[in-house]
Amino acid sequence: MDWILAIPALPTLSFALLLVMSRQVRMRMLWLPVASIFGSLILSIVAFAQVWPGGSEEAIWHAGWEFAELAGKPVDLSVALDPVAAVMLLVVTIVGAAVQVYSLGYMHREEREGWYFAVLSLFTAAMLMLVLSDSLLLTFMMWEMMGLCSYLLIGFWFENEGPRKASQKAFLTTRVGDLGFLIALFAIWGVVGSFSYEEVLHTVGDWPAAVAAVAGFGLLWAAMGKSAQVPLQVWLPDAMAGPTPASALIHAATMVAAGVYVVARMLPVLMVTPWIMQTTLVVGLTTALLGGLLAAVQHDVKKVLAYSTISQLGLMFVALGAANAEVALFHLTTHAFFKSLLFLGAGVIIHAAHTQDMRFMGGLRRHMPITTVTFTIGSLALAAVFPLSGFFSKDEIVATLLHEHHYVSAGVVLLASLVTAFYVARMLFRVFTGPEQTKHLSEGHMSMLAPMSVLAFITLVLGFASPTFANFLGGHGVWPDPFVAAISMTSAGAGLALGWWFYGRRSAVVNTAIWKRRLGYAYDALAQKLYFDAVYDHVFIRPFMLGATLLAVFDMRRLDGFVNLVAATWVRICTISWRVDVTAIDGVVNGVASAAKGTGSWMRGLQNGVIQRYQRLVLGAVIVLVLVVFMVKGV
Repeated sequence: MDWILAIPALPTLSFALLLVMSRQVRMRMLWLPVASIFGSLILSIVAFAQVWPGGSEEAIWHAGWEFAELAGKPVDLSVALDPVAAVMLLVVTIVGAAVQVYSLGYMHREEREGWYFAVLSLFTAAMLMLVLSDSLLLTFMMWEMMGLCSYLLIGFWFENEGPRKASQKAFLTTRVGDLGFLIALFAIWGVVGSFSYEEVLHTVGDWPAAVAAVAGFGLLWAAMGKSAQVPLQVWLPDAMAGPTPASALIHAATMVAAGVYVVARMLPVLMVTPWIMQTTLVVGLTTALLGGLLAAVQHDVKKVLAYSTISQLGLMFVALGAANAEVALFHLTTHAFFKSLLFLGAGVIIHAAHTQDMRFMGGLRRHMPITTVTFTIGSLALAAVFPLSGFFSKDEIVATLLHEHHYVSAGVVLLASLVTAFYVARMLFRVFTGPEQTKHLSEGHMSMLAPMSVLAFITLVLGFASPTFANFLGGHGVWPDPFVAAISMTSAGAGLALGWWFYGRRSAVVNTAIWKRRLGYAYDALAQKLYFDAVYDHVFIRPFMLGATLLAVFDMRRLDGFVNLVAATWVRICTISWRVDVTAIDGVVNGVASAAKGTGSWMRGLQNGVIQRYQRLVLGAVIVLVLVVFMVKGV
């Protein structure tokens, strides 16, 4: 079954080929990434069929390679296929294929469209490899690869300041979380001597309590950064600066899903330490409620969906905190489809209305019927309205909390669900009803509508697979309890009714303005994102920039000054040495050379080949010799 490796290999190959092509050639080869993701989708379906009917956590296929040696122990990179991986392969490839096809229409006027598809392919390949990974080290490598790809996609329009800063913010914030993953790897290797999931999970009961706490919290902290949990959620809303299809992939099936997926895989490590499970539950509840409240005051339709993603990821962490990985993964699956549908729908809406501000939209349902229907399906699934998929997965979270006697937590989840339904109604009424704010509206291109229709169909029917999903993953699946379902539906209905009261009636604009004034500081705090960015700016960014400035001044005035003084002194010494060398040493050498040259020239004149001159010289020499002899004798 080594052909399973072709699932991540196909988009990787697509990236590699597009990378070496020129921009003009890439533009003509866009069929390559689309064909590769559909090839991965077909293979994922085959892989899922190999695992079906599941019911066991055991892997049906495993492969590994020795990567290196560390302290005399082999470090393996291994992959495996089990029911969880099979489900995630389907989710990633279906959403990835939908995003790729949608992008053909959405990005067709972009000059760097080929590069966009190349990075999108690498992003998808990294998530697919992470899903198949059976080694924490390989998981971490793919984890970091997705961080790089998200940076490139968010900052795709790097010519503009907004995307450029948003990509930097996402990269740095998630790196803060990734530090926890790295610490967890060190702790696990120190006690286990292996990164294999099987060895780690089978030995976790024998670990020292401190090591288990460090590893568990490190993994949780890393997941909080990747999955945008409070207090590391600040990067995700700003990530909307990237292309909308890329946002759909980041917010639905890859980047943010990775954190939940890894925690679900490593949940036994977290369960060893009770306070870490409590922390997971509290973080999830806080994120679910705050994310919903912040979504309720946004005017940018993509920001509404971004904060909605934060809130829904919080619900997944709630399920993980209640020690139910199957429920968390089911909500991750349903959320991937209806949230990607909503982001793709938002892209069509933005294309038509030429704005992202919902205050300047309205009346779109009369001109965009397909988008209206599909977007409404996704929105009602987000609001957990029966019989859409979001109802079943969210209902299971409430049922899990009640079963585990977390009654307060269940109340918070129901309150978050009410808030979710409220901002969903607010978004639907602002965008699709009321007076038209934009002229010349038209429906999206078929390449954009077709993927949305497929995702809408999956959203409609997926919920009915709830018991089968749990059984497939090795759990015990049941249909929703009527009492719990009634409570969930009441919460969603109350939120929708409240949304209609504020935004569906004709007096909605006046109504909301009055309530904004009444809420005063509370509304202002929500509008300012609860001051998270302001606090981080004052506590971390400004002190860092001040420290960097002081160090730069010290470097330029002190260190550079000292270095420049040494350099200037050395130059002066070299100048003096050069002058001594030129005037004295070279002068003597040149003088001797000149004397030798002059003497040689004079002596050379004597050897001119004229015999008569030689005779005169001999005669002269004889005369001089005779004179000398007489003078000596005379003396």
